[in-house]
Amino acid sequence: MNRLATLEEIIGAILRHIVLLALVVALGVAASLFYALSLPREYETTAVIQIEQPQVQAQSVAAGSSVNAQTLQQLQIIEQRVMSRNNLLAIISRENLFAELPDMTDNDKVVALRQSAQVSRVADPALAWRPDIIPTALNITVRLGDPEVAARVANTLVSNVLDENRNSRSERASETLAFFESEEARLGGAISSLETRISDFKRANFDTLSGGLSGQRDQLAILLQDKLKIDRELIELNTGNRGTRNTVFTNRIAQAERQRDLLTGRINAINSLVQGAPEVERELSGLERELQKLTDQYRIITRNQAEAEMSLMLQASQQGESFRILETAIIPENPIAPNRKRIALMGCILAGLAGIALVAFLEMRNPIIRTEGQLERHLGLRAVAVIPNVHVASERAWRRVFWIIGLAVFAIAVLIVLAMVSGR
Repeated sequence: MNRLATLEEIIGAILRHIVLLALVVALGVAASLFYALSLPREYETTAVIQIEQPQVQAQSVAAGSSVNAQTLQQLQIIEQRVMSRNNLLAIISRENLFAELPDMTDNDKVVALRQSAQVSRVADPALAWRPDIIPTALNITVRLGDPEVAARVANTLVSNVLDENRNSRSERASETLAFFESEEARLGGAISSLETRISDFKRANFDTLSGGLSGQRDQLAILLQDKLKIDRELIELNTGNRGTRNTVFTNRIAQAERQRDLLTGRINAINSLVQGAPEVERELSGLERELQKLTDQYRIITRNQAEAEMSLMLQASQQGESFRILETAIIPENPIAPNRKRIALMGCILAGLAGIALVAFLEMRNPIIRTEGQLERHLGLRAVAVIPNVHVASERAWRRVFWIIGLAVFAIAVLIVLAMVSGR
């Protein structure tokens, strides 16, 4: 490059190879334009779903600390169902997506649609540090080669999200209510059965329980006094009539002994009841504790059942948490990719650099001293006189033709580049 040391020499070299430079630039522009035009266009559209908080809240929901986590979990379930394989295949079949690629399998189509469609959450940036913050909106973005199809797919996904939210909440409320109703019936039957068992137990052990036991103890005291009187009577009979026993005394003694035996049997029976009273009380306490446990469970179940009914009514009246369409997906007017202007401009720049490099290479391969400056710089001699190039008429005509062709090609390339840069 030391042969092109001045700007005049560089301009002269470019002018000598203007036709070649123009052809290289033209070919580069044509190649870059062809490449840019051959790339498929991608259109992107976005739909926005607003997440509204419930206007009326059930007491447990309002007081619960895990409502945010439940809502986030519900959002994840909805997103997973919307982006499930079966749902995406239904959209692909309905919109006839990727029909231009017959070799794609269903799995490849699902993967491609998942890469083209995206569901993102929108939350308050100031609360981004909180992992349980409820998003305020959902953005559904779809990028496809057809703008109309992209808008339809985005709106279809929006409809799917709304349907899944409505159905999942209704199903969850219905299933919850059905569960509590079944538990209420089960616990109600268990409580009724246990109450009957306790009633039978109390009836069978009435004499041993606290109310009857007091009467048994009073009766025991009376029986002991009666037995004591009979014992005294027998002692008096046996003592006062030792030698003169007759039939009357014998009958009286036998009658007293029989009375004593009856009293003894009754006393023993009452003693057995009194001694067994703690065990009966223990069994009764166990039954009552079990009844209290079932009663507490029944109370909780009925409260939750009422809340489930309230939740179902909120869903039916659209007063619960709901999704509303804030922005529908519209047909995009301009593609977002590829950037054809940038590709064409970069191609023109590369073509110009390639042309300049080719001109420099040709100059280096033909080491001719063309100017007095080159003569003095390379040989150290000063030119006495400079004889200009003399061209005949035919050479001037052909040179003029080459210049016109080169400038025309270069001008066309420049105009194309300017049109690409200023156009869409």
